[in-house]
Amino acid sequence: MQTTETLSLPAAATPFTEMAAIDANMTCRQIAVLLMIAAHPGNSVRQLAATLDLAKPVVTRANDKLVELGLITRTTSKTDRREVELTVTKLGRLMLQKAGLWVA
Repeated sequence: MQTTETLSLPAAATPFTEMAAIDANMTCRQIAVLLMIAAHPGNSVRQLAATLDLAKPVVTRANDKLVELGLITRTTSKTDRREVELTVTKLGRLMLQKAGLWVA
């Protein structure tokens, strides 16, 4: 016997569905990278890759997309010119706030 009940999402999934509504082109990995940058502004690709247990090129590709979307910025480190510091933009903060994912 088939039921016609509709499935509802758990309450915990709501922020992720709202995030998808904001920009459906973002992958879970890009969202994870964005959240890590929001939680730890100024960290480098190397630090993010180690924290997320990902290869540096994978994090770099995610960052490329986040920069393209205007959600993060890259700036050269003042202490080590070889390092790039990553920070969330106003647009990125707004998107995370709207999705209920902003880390204060």
